[in-house]
Amino acid sequence: MHRNFNLLALCFVLLLVALGCSKEEIKPKPSPATLADLYPGDLRQVDRIEIRSGSTGELHIYDDAAAVQKWLTTVSQVTLTPDPNQEGRVGFLYGVSLYEKKTMRLGFTNNSITNVYYLYNEAWVREMQAFFEAGKP
Repeated sequence: MHRNFNLLALCFVLLLVALGCSKEEIKPKPSPATLADLYPGDLRQVDRIEIRSGSTGELHIYDDAAAVQKWLTTVSQVTLTPDPNQEGRVGFLYGVSLYEKKTMRLGFTNNSITNVYYLYNEAWVREMQAFFEAGKP
């Protein structure tokens, strides 16, 4: 009786281990998107942008409504293609934070938005660089 109980307990434990190890979380594959698609609200409500250089750490702040909206209109339609390799990485060329009434609504870098990595996009980076450099004294 005791031996049967041990065998049954061992089988139960092995079954739990096998089930726990075989259950892989399947994440949906990201699809191409624009900033307009990914922004959690109305981009027309953004009234402040902070953009930081990843190489120098220099920060530029834009709160002129016309400049903010002009830049957002330009970049919001650039299509970003997800990188097939979604493994973590470090470093960025530019980091951008979008604000509505002093509340940050979305932060992203030139290669990642909302925990999804995107392939390098020349138009996207060029617009970030031009906007950043426009704020230099």
